[in-house]
Amino acid sequence: MGDINIMMNTLFKLFIRDHENHMRPNVRAKYGFLASIISIILNGFMAGLKITIGFFTNSVSILADGLNNLSDIASSFAVLVGFTFAMKNPDKEHPFGHGRSEYLIGLSISVLILIVGIQMIRDSIHHILNPKQINFSWVALIVLLSSIILKYILGIINTNIGNKIMSPALIAAGRDSKIDIIATVATLTALISSLITDLPIDGVLGVIVSLLIIKTGFEIAKEAITSILGMAPDQKLLDDIKNFITKYDRILGTHDLMIHDYGPGRRYLTLHVEVDKKEDLMDIHEVIDEIERDIVKTFSLNTTIHLDPVDLDDELTQFLRLRTNEIIKNINNEFSLHDFRVRHCNKGTTLIFDVAIPADDKTPHKIIITQIDEEIKNIDNKFFTLIQIDHNYS
Repeated sequence: MGDINIMMNTLFKLFIRDHENHMRPNVRAKYGFLASIISIILNGFMAGLKITIGFFTNSVSILADGLNNLSDIASSFAVLVGFTFAMKNPDKEHPFGHGRSEYLIGLSISVLILIVGIQMIRDSIHHILNPKQINFSWVALIVLLSSIILKYILGIINTNIGNKIMSPALIAAGRDSKIDIIATVATLTALISSLITDLPIDGVLGVIVSLLIIKTGFEIAKEAITSILGMAPDQKLLDDIKNFITKYDRILGTHDLMIHDYGPGRRYLTLHVEVDKKEDLMDIHEVIDEIERDIVKTFSLNTTIHLDPVDLDDELTQFLRLRTNEIIKNINNEFSLHDFRVRHCNKGTTLIFDVAIPADDKTPHKIIITQIDEEIKNIDNKFFTLIQIDHNYS
C-alpha cells in the first residue's frame, strides 16, 4: 500500500503541474485524465490476454472476465469525456458550469456494468445447461493471478484519486475494480476446479459473479441518480460549517444553511447569520466578507451569507422570543425558531418570525401557523403574528 502511494505521488509530480492544488478545476481535471489513462492501459492489457485465453481454454468465465475489462475501458473513456466537459468554463446556458456531467458519467458507468452483468449471467446459464470441458493452462493461471494484482492496484488508484478530488465517477470505478477482483477470483477457482471435476462450476460461479456485478451496477446508478436529483448534504459537513462560523466573536448564530451542488468543485453555500443590531454595518460587512473567503479556503464552497439583525436589549422582545420558542417546541420539539423580531404600531404588536420544520414533515403549514398564533394570543390577544414556515433541508 505504501509503495502504491509513493508511485502515485511520483506520477502526480511528473504529470500534474501544481498538483497540490487538486481542487482547482484545471488541476482536478488532470487528476481525472491521469486516472483514466492508467485505467485504459491496464484494462486494455488485461482484456486482450483474458479474451485470448478464454477462447483457447473454452472458459466462459475467463472470456466474460475479459469482456468485463473491455467495458471498463469504455467506462474510462466515459470518465475522460466527463472531465473534459466538467472543466469547461460556465457559459450563458450553464452559468454554474458543467460539473454535473460527472454524475451523468457515473450513471453511464452503472449502465455499462449492468449490461456486462446481464450478458455474463446469460452466458453462464447457457454454460451450465451446455457444459464444455475447460482446458487447464498454467499461462491462464498466471494471467488471472496477475490480473488480480493489477485490479487491486487500479482500484486503489481510482479510489484514492476519486476521494482526493471528490469525483463520484472515479469512486464508482474504484468500486467496480473491487467487484472485478471477486469476478477474477471466481474465474480462477473455476479454472483450478477443472483439474478435479467435470461439473459446470465455471457456469455456476459465473452466475454468482454476474449477480454481484448487477448489484454493484444498481448501487452506482442509485447514487448517480440521487446526485443528479439533488440530495441532502452530509450532516458532519453542516455541523463543521456551523462550528467554524460561530467561532467568530460577533456571530450569534446561524440558520437556513443550504448547499447547492452543481458538481464536484462547484458547490455553493447560502446561509443566514445572526448579529447584534447595534453592530456598525460597514464593520460587520467586513466580517461577513472574511467568513465567506475563509469558507471557500476551508471547505471549497462558494458562499453567500445573509445578515439577520437581532435585538438583544429590548426586554419585551427577549421575553416574547423565549415564550414563542417554548410554544413551538411544545408543538414539536424538532421545530426551531429564527429571524424573530417585534413590530409595534397603533393596532397592536406583531411578532414576525420563521419556523423551520423537518424536510419530511407533512403537517399542513396552515395548521402549524394557527396553533402557534392561538398560543401567542393566549399571552395577549393584542399580539398578532406574521409566520413563515421553512423546511429544514439541511
